[in-house]
Amino acid sequence: MNILTNTLKSKTKYEYLISQTHSNIHIGYGIDNNYARCCASSIASFCFNNPTKNFNFHIMTNDLSTTNKKQFEQLAQLYSVNIYIYEINIDTLAKLPTQTHLPIATYFRFILPLILDNVDKLFYIDADIICLQNADDLFNINLNNNIIGAVPDLPWMNKKRNKTLNLQNHIYFNAGMLIINIDKWNNFNTFAKVLQAIQNEPQKFRYLDQDALNLILTKHIQYLDTKFNCIDINNIDKKNIILLHFAAHPKPWNIAFPISKVCNEFNKNLYQYYENKTPWKNLSLELPKNYKEIKIYAKALKYNKQYLKAVKQHLNYLISKYFHS
Repeated sequence: MNILTNTLKSKTKYEYLISQTHSNIHIGYGIDNNYARCCASSIASFCFNNPTKNFNFHIMTNDLSTTNKKQFEQLAQLYSVNIYIYEINIDTLAKLPTQTHLPIATYFRFILPLILDNVDKLFYIDADIICLQNADDLFNINLNNNIIGAVPDLPWMNKKRNKTLNLQNHIYFNAGMLIINIDKWNNFNTFAKVLQAIQNEPQKFRYLDQDALNLILTKHIQYLDTKFNCIDINNIDKKNIILLHFAAHPKPWNIAFPISKVCNEFNKNLYQYYENKTPWKNLSLELPKNYKEIKIYAKALKYNKQYLKAVKQHLNYLISKYFHS
Protein backbone atom coordinates (compact mmCIF):
# COMPACT_ATOMS: atom_id res chain seq x y z
CA MET A 1 0.00 0.00 0.00
CA ASN A 2 3.00 2.33 0.50
CA ILE A 3 3.66 2.08 -3.23
CA LEU A 4 0.10 3.21 -3.92
CA THR A 5 0.24 6.05 -1.38
CA ASN A 6 3.37 7.45 -2.99
CA THR A 7 2.16 6.98 -6.56
CA LEU A 8 -1.47 8.13 -6.74
CA LYS A 9 -1.83 11.93 -6.69
CA SER A 10 -5.52 12.43 -7.39
CA LYS A 11 -8.69 10.85 -8.77
CA THR A 12 -11.29 12.62 -10.91
CA LYS A 13 -14.74 11.06 -11.22
CA TYR A 14 -17.08 11.44 -14.19
CA GLU A 15 -19.97 9.25 -13.10
CA TYR A 16 -22.84 9.04 -15.59
CA LEU A 17 -23.65 5.34 -15.39
CA ILE A 18 -27.37 5.04 -14.73
CA SER A 19 -27.26 1.83 -12.70
CA GLN A 20 -24.43 0.35 -10.67
CA THR A 21 -24.70 -3.46 -10.56
CA HIS A 22 -22.53 -6.48 -9.91
CA SER A 23 -22.29 -6.93 -13.68
CA ASN A 24 -20.23 -3.78 -14.06
CA ILE A 25 -17.31 -4.16 -16.46
CA HIS A 26 -14.05 -2.48 -15.53
CA ILE A 27 -11.68 -1.49 -18.34
CA GLY A 28 -8.35 0.21 -17.68
CA TYR A 29 -5.94 2.29 -19.78
CA GLY A 30 -2.51 3.78 -19.14
CA ILE A 31 -1.84 6.89 -21.26
CA ASP A 32 -0.03 10.17 -21.52
CA ASN A 33 -1.60 13.25 -23.08
CA ASN A 34 -0.56 12.19 -26.60
CA TYR A 35 -2.80 9.13 -26.43
CA ALA A 36 -5.98 10.84 -25.18
CA ARG A 37 -7.70 10.89 -28.57
CA CYS A 38 -7.12 7.22 -29.31
CA CYS A 39 -8.06 6.20 -25.77
CA ALA A 40 -11.35 8.02 -26.30
CA SER A 41 -11.85 6.22 -29.61
CA SER A 42 -11.23 2.89 -27.90
CA ILE A 43 -13.77 3.72 -25.21
CA ALA A 44 -16.33 4.78 -27.83
CA SER A 45 -15.84 1.51 -29.72
CA PHE A 46 -16.64 -0.54 -26.62
CA CYS A 47 -19.70 1.55 -25.81
CA PHE A 48 -21.03 1.60 -29.38
CA ASN A 49 -20.73 -2.15 -29.88
CA ASN A 50 -21.88 -3.12 -26.37
CA PRO A 51 -24.67 -0.61 -25.62
CA THR A 52 -26.32 -2.62 -22.82
CA LYS A 53 -23.17 -3.03 -20.71
CA ASN A 54 -22.41 -1.08 -17.54
CA PHE A 55 -18.92 0.24 -18.18
CA ASN A 56 -16.45 1.74 -15.73
CA PHE A 57 -13.39 3.07 -17.57
CA HIS A 58 -10.25 3.78 -15.54
CA ILE A 59 -7.58 6.01 -17.08
CA MET A 60 -4.12 6.22 -15.53
CA THR A 61 -2.17 9.28 -16.63
CA ASN A 62 0.41 11.81 -15.53
CA ASP A 63 -0.05 14.82 -17.80
CA LEU A 64 -3.60 14.99 -19.14
CA SER A 65 -4.55 18.50 -20.28
CA THR A 66 -7.58 20.35 -18.90
CA THR A 67 -9.15 20.26 -22.36
CA ASN A 68 -8.78 16.49 -22.63
CA LYS A 69 -10.22 16.01 -19.14
CA LYS A 70 -13.29 18.02 -20.08
CA GLN A 71 -13.69 15.99 -23.24
CA PHE A 72 -13.49 12.74 -21.29
CA GLU A 73 -16.35 14.03 -19.13
CA GLN A 74 -18.32 14.76 -22.31
CA LEU A 75 -17.57 11.23 -23.49
CA ALA A 76 -18.87 9.78 -20.21
CA GLN A 77 -22.07 11.81 -20.58
CA LEU A 78 -22.47 10.82 -24.23
CA TYR A 79 -22.44 7.07 -23.51
CA SER A 80 -23.80 7.09 -19.92
CA VAL A 81 -20.72 5.43 -18.47
CA ASN A 82 -18.31 6.12 -15.64
CA ILE A 83 -14.84 7.44 -16.44
CA TYR A 84 -12.26 7.77 -13.69
CA ILE A 85 -9.00 9.61 -14.24
CA TYR A 86 -6.07 8.87 -11.91
CA GLU A 87 -3.16 11.30 -11.83
CA ILE A 88 0.08 9.42 -11.20
CA ASN A 89 3.21 10.69 -9.51
CA ILE A 90 5.82 9.34 -11.89
CA ASP A 91 8.67 9.86 -9.40
CA THR A 92 7.96 6.31 -8.17
CA LEU A 93 8.66 5.03 -11.68
CA ALA A 94 11.33 7.55 -12.70
CA LYS A 95 14.24 5.08 -12.55
CA LEU A 96 12.57 2.65 -14.97
CA PRO A 97 13.74 2.64 -18.60
CA THR A 98 11.56 4.16 -21.34
CA GLN A 99 11.66 4.45 -25.12
CA THR A 100 10.24 6.92 -27.63
CA HIS A 101 7.30 4.63 -28.38
CA LEU A 102 7.17 3.17 -24.86
CA PRO A 103 6.83 6.16 -22.49
CA ILE A 104 6.52 6.01 -18.72
CA ALA A 105 2.75 5.51 -19.13
CA THR A 106 3.40 1.93 -20.24
CA TYR A 107 3.98 1.05 -16.57
CA PHE A 108 0.69 2.50 -15.33
CA ARG A 109 -1.16 -0.79 -15.91
CA PHE A 110 0.64 -2.24 -12.89
CA ILE A 111 -0.82 0.30 -10.49
CA LEU A 112 -4.50 -0.05 -11.33
CA PRO A 113 -5.03 -3.47 -9.67
CA LEU A 114 -3.78 -1.94 -6.42
CA ILE A 115 -6.38 0.82 -6.69
CA LEU A 116 -9.23 -1.48 -7.72
CA ASP A 117 -8.67 -4.04 -4.99
CA ASN A 118 -12.45 -4.33 -4.46
CA VAL A 119 -13.00 -5.42 -8.09
CA ASP A 120 -12.79 -9.06 -9.18
CA LYS A 121 -11.68 -8.69 -12.78
CA LEU A 122 -10.04 -5.92 -14.79
CA PHE A 123 -9.67 -5.72 -18.55
CA TYR A 124 -6.51 -3.78 -19.33
CA ILE A 125 -6.58 -2.41 -22.88
CA ASP A 126 -3.90 -0.55 -24.82
CA ALA A 127 -5.30 2.74 -26.09
CA ASP A 128 -4.58 1.77 -29.71
CA ILE A 129 -7.07 -1.12 -29.55
CA ILE A 130 -10.53 -0.83 -31.10
CA CYS A 131 -13.52 -3.05 -30.30
CA LEU A 132 -15.19 -4.10 -33.56
CA GLN A 133 -18.27 -5.97 -32.33
CA ASN A 134 -20.13 -7.35 -29.32
CA ALA A 135 -17.52 -8.47 -26.78
CA ASP A 136 -19.53 -10.85 -24.58
CA ASP A 137 -17.11 -13.65 -25.46
CA LEU A 138 -14.34 -11.55 -23.93
CA PHE A 139 -16.23 -10.39 -20.85
CA ASN A 140 -17.34 -13.94 -19.98
CA ILE A 141 -13.90 -15.58 -20.08
CA ASN A 142 -13.01 -17.75 -17.09
CA LEU A 143 -9.37 -17.45 -16.08
CA ASN A 144 -9.38 -20.86 -14.33
CA ASN A 145 -7.37 -19.70 -11.31
CA ASN A 146 -4.71 -18.01 -13.47
CA ILE A 147 -3.52 -14.49 -12.71
CA ILE A 148 -4.06 -13.16 -16.23
CA GLY A 149 -5.58 -13.97 -19.57
CA ALA A 150 -3.60 -12.91 -22.65
CA VAL A 151 -3.17 -13.57 -26.37
CA PRO A 152 0.03 -15.12 -27.78
CA ASP A 153 2.19 -12.64 -29.66
CA LEU A 154 3.36 -13.10 -33.25
CA PRO A 155 5.51 -16.22 -33.86
CA TRP A 156 8.74 -14.30 -34.49
CA MET A 157 8.26 -12.40 -31.23
CA ASN A 158 7.68 -15.65 -29.36
CA LYS A 159 10.94 -17.14 -30.63
CA LYS A 160 13.05 -14.01 -30.21
CA ARG A 161 11.87 -12.89 -26.79
CA ASN A 162 11.81 -16.34 -25.19
CA LYS A 163 15.43 -16.81 -26.20
CA THR A 164 16.46 -13.43 -24.77
CA LEU A 165 14.51 -13.94 -21.56
CA ASN A 166 15.63 -17.56 -21.26
CA LEU A 167 12.05 -18.77 -20.97
CA GLN A 168 11.51 -22.49 -21.49
CA ASN A 169 8.20 -24.02 -22.60
CA HIS A 170 6.62 -20.58 -22.57
CA ILE A 171 4.36 -18.90 -25.12
CA TYR A 172 5.26 -15.22 -25.24
CA PHE A 173 2.12 -13.08 -24.99
CA ASN A 174 1.29 -9.56 -26.10
CA ALA A 175 0.40 -7.38 -23.11
CA GLY A 176 -1.83 -5.00 -25.08
CA MET A 177 -4.92 -6.77 -23.75
CA LEU A 178 -4.87 -8.41 -20.34
CA ILE A 179 -7.66 -9.87 -18.28
CA ILE A 180 -6.47 -9.52 -14.70
CA ASN A 181 -7.69 -11.47 -11.68
CA ILE A 182 -7.07 -8.64 -9.26
CA ASP A 183 -6.90 -10.69 -6.05
CA LYS A 184 -4.39 -13.12 -7.51
CA TRP A 185 -2.40 -10.30 -9.16
CA ASN A 186 -2.05 -8.43 -5.87
CA ASN A 187 -1.45 -11.54 -3.75
CA PHE A 188 1.35 -12.55 -6.13
CA ASN A 189 2.88 -9.08 -5.56
CA THR A 190 3.10 -8.68 -9.33
CA PHE A 191 3.79 -4.94 -9.38
CA ALA A 192 6.80 -5.13 -7.05
CA LYS A 193 8.21 -8.21 -8.80
CA VAL A 194 8.02 -6.57 -12.23
CA LEU A 195 9.67 -3.37 -11.01
CA GLN A 196 12.44 -5.33 -9.34
CA ALA A 197 13.10 -7.42 -12.45
CA ILE A 198 13.37 -4.38 -14.72
CA GLN A 199 15.54 -2.44 -12.29
CA ASN A 200 17.91 -5.39 -11.85
CA GLU A 201 18.52 -5.99 -15.57
CA PRO A 202 17.12 -3.07 -17.62
CA GLN A 203 19.18 -4.01 -20.69
CA LYS A 204 17.43 -7.38 -20.86
CA PHE A 205 13.93 -5.97 -21.34
CA ARG A 206 13.69 -4.69 -24.91
CA TYR A 207 9.91 -4.52 -24.60
CA LEU A 208 10.04 -3.28 -21.03
CA ASP A 209 6.90 -4.17 -19.05
CA GLN A 210 5.70 -6.73 -21.59
CA ASP A 211 8.96 -8.67 -21.30
CA ALA A 212 8.85 -8.44 -17.52
CA LEU A 213 5.25 -9.68 -17.35
CA ASN A 214 6.12 -12.68 -19.51
CA LEU A 215 9.03 -13.48 -17.23
CA ILE A 216 7.23 -13.00 -13.92
CA LEU A 217 3.85 -14.52 -14.83
CA THR A 218 4.95 -17.56 -16.80
CA LYS A 219 2.90 -20.57 -15.66
CA HIS A 220 0.11 -18.21 -14.49
CA ILE A 221 -1.45 -17.40 -17.87
CA GLN A 222 -4.75 -18.36 -19.48
CA TYR A 223 -4.01 -18.15 -23.20
CA LEU A 224 -6.78 -16.65 -25.33
CA ASP A 225 -7.85 -16.67 -28.96
CA THR A 226 -6.24 -14.20 -31.37
CA LYS A 227 -9.60 -12.51 -31.95
CA PHE A 228 -9.27 -10.88 -28.53
CA ASN A 229 -6.08 -9.00 -29.47
CA CYS A 230 -5.62 -9.19 -33.22
CA ILE A 231 -2.33 -7.71 -34.44
CA ASP A 232 -1.94 -9.52 -37.77
CA ILE A 233 -5.18 -9.54 -39.81
CA ASN A 234 -3.69 -11.85 -42.45
CA ASN A 235 -4.06 -15.01 -40.38
CA ILE A 236 -7.63 -14.66 -39.11
CA ASP A 237 -11.15 -14.53 -40.50
CA LYS A 238 -11.74 -10.78 -40.24
CA LYS A 239 -15.39 -11.14 -39.30
CA ASN A 240 -14.30 -12.90 -36.07
CA ILE A 241 -12.08 -10.08 -34.81
CA ILE A 242 -13.38 -8.60 -31.56
CA LEU A 243 -10.40 -6.41 -30.61
CA LEU A 244 -8.17 -4.98 -33.33
CA HIS A 245 -4.78 -3.82 -32.11
CA PHE A 246 -3.03 -1.08 -34.11
CA ALA A 247 0.31 -2.21 -32.70
CA ALA A 248 2.42 -1.23 -35.71
CA HIS A 249 3.64 2.23 -36.65
CA PRO A 250 2.45 4.61 -37.94
CA LYS A 251 -0.72 4.79 -35.87
CA PRO A 252 -4.05 5.54 -37.61
CA TRP A 253 -4.16 9.07 -36.20
CA ASN A 254 -0.71 9.84 -37.70
CA ILE A 255 -0.42 11.66 -41.02
CA ALA A 256 1.77 8.82 -42.33
CA PHE A 257 -0.85 6.11 -41.80
CA PRO A 258 -2.99 6.49 -44.99
CA ILE A 259 0.09 6.26 -47.23
CA SER A 260 1.90 3.52 -45.30
CA LYS A 261 2.03 -0.22 -45.90
CA VAL A 262 0.21 -0.93 -42.63
CA CYS A 263 -2.90 0.76 -44.02
CA ASN A 264 -5.20 -1.52 -46.03
CA GLU A 265 -8.78 -1.80 -47.24
CA PHE A 266 -9.88 -3.46 -44.02
CA ASN A 267 -8.41 -1.06 -41.46
CA LYS A 268 -8.04 2.26 -43.26
CA ASN A 269 -11.26 3.82 -41.95
CA LEU A 270 -11.90 1.82 -38.77
CA TYR A 271 -10.15 4.10 -36.32
CA GLN A 272 -11.63 7.26 -37.82
CA TYR A 273 -15.10 5.74 -37.66
CA TYR A 274 -14.92 5.51 -33.87
CA GLU A 275 -13.01 8.73 -33.30
CA ASN A 276 -15.90 10.49 -35.04
CA LYS A 277 -18.14 9.17 -32.26
CA THR A 278 -16.17 11.13 -29.64
CA PRO A 279 -15.65 14.81 -28.71
CA TRP A 280 -12.29 14.50 -30.50
CA LYS A 281 -13.97 14.17 -33.90
CA ASN A 282 -12.71 16.33 -36.77
CA LEU A 283 -9.16 16.45 -35.42
CA SER A 284 -6.48 16.56 -38.09
CA LEU A 285 -4.04 13.70 -38.47
CA GLU A 286 -0.96 14.30 -36.35
CA LEU A 287 2.38 15.41 -37.78
CA PRO A 288 5.53 13.62 -36.56
CA LYS A 289 6.47 14.59 -33.00
CA ASN A 290 9.99 13.13 -32.80
CA TYR A 291 12.81 11.84 -34.97
CA LYS A 292 11.51 8.26 -34.97
CA GLU A 293 8.11 9.38 -36.23
CA ILE A 294 9.81 11.52 -38.89
CA LYS A 295 11.68 8.41 -40.07
CA ILE A 296 8.41 6.46 -40.24
CA TYR A 297 6.81 9.30 -42.23
CA ALA A 298 9.74 9.31 -44.67
CA LYS A 299 9.37 5.57 -45.22
CA ALA A 300 5.63 5.97 -45.81
CA LEU A 301 6.24 8.69 -48.39
CA LYS A 302 8.75 6.46 -50.16
CA TYR A 303 6.29 3.54 -50.09
CA ASN A 304 3.71 5.86 -51.65
CA LYS A 305 6.28 6.85 -54.32
CA GLN A 306 6.47 10.47 -53.15
CA TYR A 307 10.22 10.38 -53.48
CA LEU A 308 11.11 14.07 -53.21
CA LYS A 309 9.04 14.49 -50.05
CA ALA A 310 10.57 11.28 -48.72
CA VAL A 311 14.10 12.62 -49.20
CA LYS A 312 13.17 15.87 -47.45
CA GLN A 313 11.68 14.04 -44.47
CA HIS A 314 14.67 11.71 -44.28
CA LEU A 315 16.93 14.75 -44.03
CA ASN A 316 14.66 16.11 -41.30
CA TYR A 317 14.99 12.77 -39.55
CA LEU A 318 18.80 12.85 -39.66
CA ILE A 319 18.89 16.41 -38.33
CA SER A 320 16.38 15.66 -35.56
CA LYS A 321 18.22 12.51 -34.55
CA TYR A 322 21.54 14.39 -34.41
CA PHE A 323 20.17 17.08 -32.10
CA HIS A 324 18.28 14.50 -30.03
CA SER A 325 21.48 12.64 -29.31
